[in-house]
Amino acid sequence: MTDRKPLADKNETPEDVATLYSWANLHGAKYRDFSASRAQTRENARLRVEQAIESERRRSQQETEAQRAAEAERAASAVREAEAVEREAEEGARRQAVQASQEAVRLAAQQTAQQRGWQQPRPERLAVPTAAMPAPAYPAQLSEPDLPAFSAGHLNRVVSSTPAPASARMAPFAALHEENHAQPGSQWAGAEPRAAAGRPAWLAPDRAESAAPIAPPAQDETLQGSRDRLTSRWFALKGVFEGAMAPAEAVAAPSVSRAPILAVFSLAGGVGKTSLVATLGRALSARGERVLLVDTAAYGLLPFFFGARDQRPGVLRTFSPPGASGDAPVQLITIDPEGLAPDSAGQDALAQEIARNARGAGRVLVDLATASGATTRRILKMAPTVLVPVVPDMSSVVSVGSIEAFFQKNSSAAGKPVSPYYVLNQFDPSLPLHLDVREVLREQLGDRLLPFALRRTPAVSEALAEGMTVVDYAPNSNVAEDFGSLAAWVKSLAAPAGASYRGVRWSER
Repeated sequence: MTDRKPLADKNETPEDVATLYSWANLHGAKYRDFSASRAQTRENARLRVEQAIESERRRSQQETEAQRAAEAERAASAVREAEAVEREAEEGARRQAVQASQEAVRLAAQQTAQQRGWQQPRPERLAVPTAAMPAPAYPAQLSEPDLPAFSAGHLNRVVSSTPAPASARMAPFAALHEENHAQPGSQWAGAEPRAAAGRPAWLAPDRAESAAPIAPPAQDETLQGSRDRLTSRWFALKGVFEGAMAPAEAVAAPSVSRAPILAVFSLAGGVGKTSLVATLGRALSARGERVLLVDTAAYGLLPFFFGARDQRPGVLRTFSPPGASGDAPVQLITIDPEGLAPDSAGQDALAQEIARNARGAGRVLVDLATASGATTRRILKMAPTVLVPVVPDMSSVVSVGSIEAFFQKNSSAAGKPVSPYYVLNQFDPSLPLHLDVREVLREQLGDRLLPFALRRTPAVSEALAEGMTVVDYAPNSNVAEDFGSLAAWVKSLAAPAGASYRGVRWSER
């Protein structure tokens, strides 16, 4: 508003009084609307608190009932387990009694069978002849139940009753020994179950003739062909057949995936966009990520957060952590979109420049120039995630609608409207206005407003004056913890790009 000229007459009406009234009515309506919205927000907050208390009460009651039901179920389960143990003990005792009775019956049957075997008359034709016989024959008068009782001792007694030379007496057993060794079912060729329990092996009936030996399959390929086929499939077998160490192979180059991009946008200055990019990059570096920071302002302050003393547009710079820190280095480049060469073959020069400098980086953070629609449209073609920092004041509440309208009109590379995320910066939870603005933004944006905020502290400005980020200047501060939460949220959206060595063998150095 320009300065008014002094009036010649005190009763003279100013010329711009209508403009002043219009301006006052317009801004008065805005503030009245905000006051009504603030009152409504407080009422909604009170209702939500009451609902939360009621839900907590119901949840506690449900947990109490569930605990009682669980205790009753555990008591019933203990009773069932005790009954099952008693039933199992009774069943075990019953099985032991049955087994004892069965064992007694079996022993009595064995004793009876042995008595019947010894009392049975000796047949005359069981006498062993003087000539060698191929195998003993079954006695004609022995029936199937009597076979177990016909033991070797019984036969020896029968044989010993007829005098014969020693060689003649041992001939049948020698033949039987050779037959048992030659048969495939003998104990040397593999175990074979007996025909009946307690029956001697030499008393078993003659086995059928063994099948003819199976001829080996015809070899359909030569030995050298088999070796070539195996070594062509399995690397480790090559050294076995060659008998020497295989020559060293060239190391396969790892495949690198495309680095995810996070673009930080703001419609107006003073919201802490550059400090957010620098500190977030430093927090990701502390988590082992190689980050590339891209400043699209020709002469921005981004390098000074890492101890730089000058600005070098167009030069890729690498800032390493101090001492023996395990943090990853941070790369930074300042690109002036207006100073790039014109686009060629349908490729955007800005995207090509970022991709060229992002080789080896796990993630790219882009500090978009303030209110630069042209640069933002070019970055949107690279399908980034957009983060908008806002401060808890009236200007942010009014500007959110303009930001949403801008991104609805400018689609991403996939042709879909971009839905940016928002984070509250310079937030003071002790101020009622900040709390009310957060509630209003939460109603407007829903889940796209991050559930945490970056708290206000003078340490951020002091850190920049010292040439560092607040993560290094005040690592134990609340705002450093907030940036750690922001870094974890960024990692949860997309994992950093990395080299993949799948399918590559180890080598000996």
